[in-house]
Amino acid sequence: MNKVLKASMAIAATGLVGFGLAMSNVSADSYKSELKHKGELTVGLEGTYAPFSYKDKHGKLVGYDVEVAKAVAKKLDLKPVFVQTKFDSLVAGLDSNKYDVVYNDMGPTKERKQHYTFGGTYLNSKAVIIVKKGSDIKTVKDLKGKKAAQTTSSNYGQAAQKAKAQIVSAPGFAEALDLVSSGKADATLNADDAWSVYKKQHPKTDLKAIPTDDLDASGAAPMLSKKDKKLAKKITKAQNELKKDGTLTKLSKEYFGKDLSGSKN
Repeated sequence: MNKVLKASMAIAATGLVGFGLAMSNVSADSYKSELKHKGELTVGLEGTYAPFSYKDKHGKLVGYDVEVAKAVAKKLDLKPVFVQTKFDSLVAGLDSNKYDVVYNDMGPTKERKQHYTFGGTYLNSKAVIIVKKGSDIKTVKDLKGKKAAQTTSSNYGQAAQKAKAQIVSAPGFAEALDLVSSGKADATLNADDAWSVYKKQHPKTDLKAIPTDDLDASGAAPMLSKKDKKLAKKITKAQNELKKDGTLTKLSKEYFGKDLSGSKN
């Protein structure tokens, strides 16, 4: 075999090795191809749902979901970009590719899992029935025929419908509480974490919360498009690292006063 031919074969072999390495790198980082914008993690949320996502007195977007999303983005070496919208528009925004992931206290229900991909849970909390003091509602069964203020597409809204309550549409938790307080609704179902924060901020409220075991404990997980499975796995891995290093525990105690992150200490 002449020297020219040997040299050509060596170059070709080197090229194949380089191509193989390039393909390996693409495969390793293939979740990046599922991102809407290069170098960014675009996050959909309400921005009016304390303590998950809301504006502080300086107009800055803060909250447990906000901080978790920021920490996850940092782990992935991505810039977090937040897109605010009403709860009932969150899913539609995900369907129309407005963002990569929804961080908005979303419960991974069986119905949602049929159409969307979820990462691992980053929040665990019990459910409560919120009513006016003196109400005759004591259990979920008592909601039958009563008016429940809920966002219809939420897991709590679906639970209220299953309890045969009359749904009074509310765009968010604060609005639902206002409807109950004003007497336009008899009750609202939600998570103990959200109620605890509200109660702390409104100690003189005429509302009370009744813990219930009739509903599944609330778990929040990042919600993504069905096709973005690689990104979901990467986000879950980042969240697990944040649980292990104590970040999620710290954030949970900051916003809820207790550890609801599901971290094992």
